[in-house]
Amino acid sequence: MRSALLLLSLSAGLAQATVPTPAVTLSSGPAKVWIERLPDRQDLNFEFFIDNRSGQKLEIGRVELSAYDEQDRLLLRRLVDGNGVRPSVLTLPAREVDAGQRLTVFNPFPSFSPALPLARLHYQFELESADGKQKFSSEIDVRPLRRETRTTLQLPLRGRLINYDGHDYLAHHRRFDYTFAPIAQMGFRSNFMRYSYDFVPVDASGAMHRGSGKDNADYFGFGAELLAVGDGVVVALVEEHADNRQFDQSQLASNPMVLFGNYLVLDHGNGEFSVYGHLKQDSVRPAVGQRVRRGEPVAQIGASGSAMFPHLHYELQDGPDTRAEALPSYFGGFRAWVGATSIKRKLATVDTGEIVEAD
Repeated sequence: MRSALLLLSLSAGLAQATVPTPAVTLSSGPAKVWIERLPDRQDLNFEFFIDNRSGQKLEIGRVELSAYDEQDRLLLRRLVDGNGVRPSVLTLPAREVDAGQRLTVFNPFPSFSPALPLARLHYQFELESADGKQKFSSEIDVRPLRRETRTTLQLPLRGRLINYDGHDYLAHHRRFDYTFAPIAQMGFRSNFMRYSYDFVPVDASGAMHRGSGKDNADYFGFGAELLAVGDGVVVALVEEHADNRQFDQSQLASNPMVLFGNYLVLDHGNGEFSVYGHLKQDSVRPAVGQRVRRGEPVAQIGASGSAMFPHLHYELQDGPDTRAEALPSYFGGFRAWVGATSIKRKLATVDTGEIVEAD
């Protein structure tokens, strides 16, 4: 009997040991995927990670999305594949993943009608070897969440301003790949700028500057007064950097906030933090530890750090530094300009390219 039990035990252990590891695994990030509400759509801002353990280079040939409501009823189905003269799969800029490597793929279906009650999103990725003889498929479910901004926010500037580069699918803030080896080696583990804005004051015609724009003074917004977007306490600030549109990249690994040049961080006291970047040298008014009220002047627009030109980089996140994950932000009481007319926004985000003005 003992021999039989031992044999069973060895057999069970052997069976467990020989369970094959999937050749291709699929995961997503961040842990919480927020539904960002816009007037004309709802956006999902996240990425996929493909790990290739097949032993050979693979290429994505097809991605299919099936969206379901709370009752698991199909809402729509979308795909990118290799069909046609200029196949849609070519819209994925990186499709190949080497053996033993990981590939990041930004969600290729970022926008949906605001009427769709998104509850479960099922994604299927199909990959194949270069000769087409080996094919692999991996699937994953993503359950997006709705979130209301806890802080009562207002725009950080008076007058008309454009969101020069926001966080839509094509924006550089959205496409910060923290798994890219040179970035990961610096210690980045999340996209802290996932929902960022680059706000630039404009004149009545929508121009950001006079002349060539080579000099900071050419910009209408250089030195413009910045306001506290919401009540909070200053928990970090830097203001000694020159407005020379430069930063020392060698410092990124030890001090990643150097990207922002001069900056200010507000703790809103509810798990939300506001970050103001590229501030004008010596322009920050409050001190660390000081409480500010919504609408109170706090600093001026500059061109310090990684700024290409004078502007305000603003983001809301769940922590005070670059180890945080970004959060969607909704501002109250402003107007979106459409030519000579404006549309009232009671509580909304600001899309890339949109010209807005606080009431």
